[in-house]
Amino acid sequence: TKAEGLAQAHETGVVCADESMLHSDPYPSREAWCQARLQATERRLEARDLSLPTILVNHYPLVREPTRVLRHPEFAQWCGTTATADWHLRFDTAAVVYGHLHIPRTTWHDGVPFEEVSYGYPREWRLRGTAPGPPRQILPNLRGVRC
Repeated sequence: TKAEGLAQAHETGVVCADESMLHSDPYPSREAWCQARLQATERRLEARDLSLPTILVNHYPLVREPTRVLRHPEFAQWCGTTATADWHLRFDTAAVVYGHLHIPRTTWHDGVPFEEVSYGYPREWRLRGTAPGPPRQILPNLRGVRC
């Protein structure tokens, strides 16, 4: 549950600043704000041109699996929502692009590439032993495709 997850985070000392810094105004709670954003985005995706695939770009990874490699697994509760877990299937997705985890890599879920494109922070580069490479191309250059 949310309460159990927060209790575990407090026990380990890994609590996201969202808990004290992120205010939901004008919504009554962060959960209500999240629900409103989900509904608005779903309406936009459902109204899209169905003849074209989508590229979903979000701060969070949309599925839970990429968070399983986190050094502090309790942090996953601040990495998005499970309500988006099927969007890459529902909305004919060619790729998902996100950056919240600061673990640059490509993972595949249900045949769809999920591209973590963040550079992260210099302290994270030192842990990895390398600075991030140059920006990378997500999809091939397709002639005649409208964007």
